Amino acid sequence: MDLGQFVGGQVYAFLLIFVRLGSAFLILPTLGEAFVPANVRLLFALLVALLITPIVGSTLPPQPAAPGDLVLLILGEVLIGLFIGTIARMLMSALETAGFMISQQLGLSAAQSFNPALAAPGNPAGALMGIMALVLILATDLHHMLILAVVDSYSLFTPGQALPLSDMSEHIVRTFTKSFAIGIQIAVPFIILALLFYLGLGLIARLVPQIQVFFVGLPLQILLGTLLFAGSLSALLMLWLGHFEDQLIQLLRP
Repeated sequence: MDLGQFVGGQVYAFLLIFVRLGSAFLILPTLGEAFVPANVRLLFALLVALLITPIVGSTLPPQPAAPGDLVLLILGEVLIGLFIGTIARMLMSALETAGFMISQQLGLSAAQSFNPALAAPGNPAGALMGIMALVLILATDLHHMLILAVVDSYSLFTPGQALPLSDMSEHIVRTFTKSFAIGIQIAVPFIILALLFYLGLGLIARLVPQIQVFFVGLPLQILLGTLLFAGSLSALLMLWLGHFEDQLIQLLRP
């Protein structure tokens, strides 16, 4: 093999690996947030691709001779990267579901604030939990597991082979269902509190019709809900963090 073929093969391997990493890092939590500059994400993906090219380069297929085959290979790598990033991003959606339910029970559903986890306006509870979730991921080094999941995907999705689209879609549906269930579990204490609170307001309205129960009850609802939210926030986030880690371990499991 002459120098030109060697250099061409290394460039081909590097770019093919970069396609998968760049697609995943585009939407992964912590790395793919809207407040992370695009050039930082690009340089990080280039650096990681450069580091792992000698490790996973042997799993890559030979360089296709036809341009159409090369395009299909690149599209497959992009799809795999987006699949991994989407799975991780869907795990973050549990907090948005929980935040929406909590805000409904606290009487703060009309308030809007920026949610960095979704890069869009959201409810105050979801935005707060989204910020704290990103901090917890970085503090517990779970972002290393996110990067490792992308790198380890070469043992699960061999480049050039047919993608198991049915299994991928099934895993996405299962992850979404699990994340929605976790979001509901996080919001259950607040749903119970709101149910009991409105039941008490209904009894007061029947016993003392002269009292404007909603005028008196809304400040109490916000106060009690905020106290419960502040007291249980750490436990709720630890519940979500355990779920997040379990799902990442499934991606890393051979």
